[in-house]
Amino acid sequence: MRAAAWKQFFPLYFYTAVALCLGLIARREGFSAGIVGLLLSLGFFSWSLIEYGLHRFIFHYDARSPLGRKLLYHAHLSHHDDPTARDRIFGSLFLSAPIAAAYLLLAWAAIGSWAAASWLFIGMAAGYFCYEWLHFQCHHGRSRLRIIRYLRKYHLLHHHKTPELRFGVTSPLFDLVFGTFRPVRNRI
Repeated sequence: MRAAAWKQFFPLYFYTAVALCLGLIARREGFSAGIVGLLLSLGFFSWSLIEYGLHRFIFHYDARSPLGRKLLYHAHLSHHDDPTARDRIFGSLFLSAPIAAAYLLLAWAAIGSWAAASWLFIGMAAGYFCYEWLHFQCHHGRSRLRIIRYLRKYHLLHHHKTPELRFGVTSPLFDLVFGTFRPVRNRI
């Protein structure tokens, strides 16, 4: 594996290790399987909202300062300039770590339990992994699954026709909620 490829997947390795450590610690609390499943599901679901919010309000923000424009370009807009560049699809640890840390701390502050916050975080990380995989599939995959083909068309329309709409990658749910949804036609 090339050094650049290893670096590209470093966030996956890092968050997998964090999730394993948090899971080992959190399971000592003795939550029932149902509660753990609920927390994991809520964490997974929360990723869709985070993804939508980041994509719509941060990554497509019209920065005025040169530094802000440079940061946004490296964080996301370079991906719009060249959507097929494999080195611009995955999020960096530099970008994702503060978001992940804030999520864990906010979950703990809201719930008051490190164990519950850990299960939420693990679910959110799983949602993030699904997002990264699906985003790669949108740009480089050819799936036989109808849902993946639909999400691919939906995302590519965001890139090529309507960058001010269709911010969800893993789901158009929050596009529906916040009015940025447009249906997919048969052709892009």
